[in-house]
Amino acid sequence: MKHFRLKRVVALAIFLFVGLPVLMAQVKVSGQIVDEQGEPLMAVSILEKGTANGIITDIDGNFELSVRNNGAVLVISYVGYVTQEVKVQTDKKMNII
Repeated sequence: MKHFRLKRVVALAIFLFVGLPVLMAQVKVSGQIVDEQGEPLMAVSILEKGTANGIITDIDGNFELSVRNNGAVLVISYVGYVTQEVKVQTDKKMNII
């Protein structure tokens, strides 16, 4: 009976240390946000839709954010501009106007 319990404990430990992080893997997204003239916009709010996961752009309009998966949508908002929703692109740097 002890041998069976040990196997269950070992199997659970393997799942927690190997399987769980894979299930919770995140995707890194990066890019730059600029205005119509190509000037970088600082402090633009970028939020993963449906979550509280977000960031603001740096002084050069750049951002880097980890999102849940490739299908994530970013909600981009900035005072004086129309809010946009943009699907994540992980294969290249995102350039958003």
